[in-house]
Amino acid sequence: MRAKLLFGFILGLAAGLLLTLGSPSSATAEERILRFVSDVNVQKNGDLDIVETIRVQAEGNEIRRGILRDFPTTYRDDHGASVVVGFDVESVTRDGQNEPFAIEQLSNGKRVRIGSAETLLSPGPHDYVIRYRTTRQIGYFDDFDELYWNATGTGWTFPIDVAEARITLPEAVPFGNTAIYTGQQGDRGQDARVISKEPGRIVFRTTEPLPAHNGLTVAAAWPKGVVDAPSANQRTIWWLKDNIGALFALLGAAGGLLYLFQAWRKAGRDPEPGTIIPLFTPPEGLSAAATRYIAEMAFDDRAFTAAILDLGVKGQLKITDSGKTLVVTRMPGGKAIAAPETAAAQALFRSGGEVSLVQSNHMALSSAKATLARGLAKAYSGSVFNMNSGWLTGGVLITLAAYALAAIGLVIAMGENGMVAAFSLVFLSVPSIVVGLTLRSLRGSPWYKRIFALLFTGIFALAFGGAGLGVFLSAVRGPLDLAVLVLPFALLPVLASAFSWMRSPTPEGQKLRDAIAGFRQYLGIAEEHRLEMLHPPEKTPELFERYLPYAVALDVENAWAKKFAGILAAAGATAAVSSWYLASGGNRSATDLVDRLGSGLSQTVASASTAPGSSSGSGGFSSGSSGGGSSGGGGGGGGGSGW
Repeated sequence: MRAKLLFGFILGLAAGLLLTLGSPSSATAEERILRFVSDVNVQKNGDLDIVETIRVQAEGNEIRRGILRDFPTTYRDDHGASVVVGFDVESVTRDGQNEPFAIEQLSNGKRVRIGSAETLLSPGPHDYVIRYRTTRQIGYFDDFDELYWNATGTGWTFPIDVAEARITLPEAVPFGNTAIYTGQQGDRGQDARVISKEPGRIVFRTTEPLPAHNGLTVAAAWPKGVVDAPSANQRTIWWLKDNIGALFALLGAAGGLLYLFQAWRKAGRDPEPGTIIPLFTPPEGLSAAATRYIAEMAFDDRAFTAAILDLGVKGQLKITDSGKTLVVTRMPGGKAIAAPETAAAQALFRSGGEVSLVQSNHMALSSAKATLARGLAKAYSGSVFNMNSGWLTGGVLITLAAYALAAIGLVIAMGENGMVAAFSLVFLSVPSIVVGLTLRSLRGSPWYKRIFALLFTGIFALAFGGAGLGVFLSAVRGPLDLAVLVLPFALLPVLASAFSWMRSPTPEGQKLRDAIAGFRQYLGIAEEHRLEMLHPPEKTPELFERYLPYAVALDVENAWAKKFAGILAAAGATAAVSSWYLASGGNRSATDLVDRLGSGLSQTVASASTAPGSSSGSGGFSSGSSGGGSSGGGGGGGGGSGW
């Protein structure tokens, strides 16, 4: 008896489970689009008034509060230029009642977010009706006009049971060629047909359900004159507005480059150099640092190094070299020195009579360098050569204006994506500025330091610029937008280099530079027979010492040392400068001495004068109705999902 009761209980339980599982009310319906109707009314002026009726089955999965309707507004014509169509939503209803919506910017268009975050939809079917107007969707050809319309878009995440597209013209005229395409983006499926066609109105409908990410695209042509074609002026205005960022960049770059070229022609071109004749003395009144400053038309570490050596030769200081550290000590008396060097020495020894050339004393060293640079600029800039700062300021202002206009144009043409593209220009521009500043700061530095600094800044430029380029390319729409890159890749590097080639000597300054070049020939020519007929002065240890600072200033210290190798071999080169240079380890050869006092001292100065943690180097579319289209082609389109 108990067995029968247990068997009956199990049988009843199983039957109940089967009934429960088989109940329609318990089955979860699939979220989908039950019906999608795109009703297109073509206006006489070419605008399209669209009414989209979208019936969805909501089950609270993806469709909880409403739906998202994405609409592309940015296209590219056959020439690579951007085309931006209009898109204005007039109203949205759900189940016959007004529904809240918001417009969001996408990379290539706009998104209509329909629904409210505070309202959850009830499960079941809901009818959404979206009314909007769009412009510039008509194709104007020689013999006909056409609407090539991506009715549903291929971006929907839901399947579509039935899709329908209706096109109504402003006049009851017969249609010409028509075409239908279904499937994923680029497919040419034919799972649709024309269900109604009469003058001025045609209706297309799918014959099979469309899976997710599949859509319906239609095309219909009609005689010319039914819809007004835009004038040439209107097309031009559209083109300018769509591509205004690239246009501003091109105009700004062209204007900036032309300005800099004219600036160079009028102010930056050097006078013709005179005949260079070897001279056996420096130009009268020029210190070694001034000689370097005028020759380079710029201040650098080697100019400061030459000043230190000159102060030693003149008896103003002494250099003690332990092999690891160089120490400069102020000496009483000494010969008279020029005003810039006097001020630099006062700045160097302001805190005491002895300064080690180490980084912990960077404040004293950098102060002395800055003082010397200001003194030399006051003495020679403007009289011997011109920096042409006014012209350079004009170039900077034009470049900034070009960047600003390009950024504004990108935002006007591309919205939020334009802001991203404009911001990425900063990343693309920083490497040019950093490399330019590095090259300027490396004047007079040893070759190995230049290579290291250039390798480091090169890696930085590739990393920083590569990131900026990647962001820029992800934001822009077509090849013409790439014209904006003319700013960081052409105008900015030319401007950065202009700070070097816009410096120009005055006529009197050029004569002085010619004299310096003649003196450099004497210091740097190792072949004595080339100078014998000019009766050079006798080579003595005193002559070697006197002009050693000038040889360092003009980068010919090694050649100058070779001239005196035999003269200084007996007593040792160090003996020639023993009054102001004391070195441990005995006498050095002439070559070793100039290496230590030339490139070695310059490197020490550069490193010691730099603060810790810093670096011393531092319309035009193809026809769809003629059979050349595909699913997802033409205007309209997009897709959507739920939220």
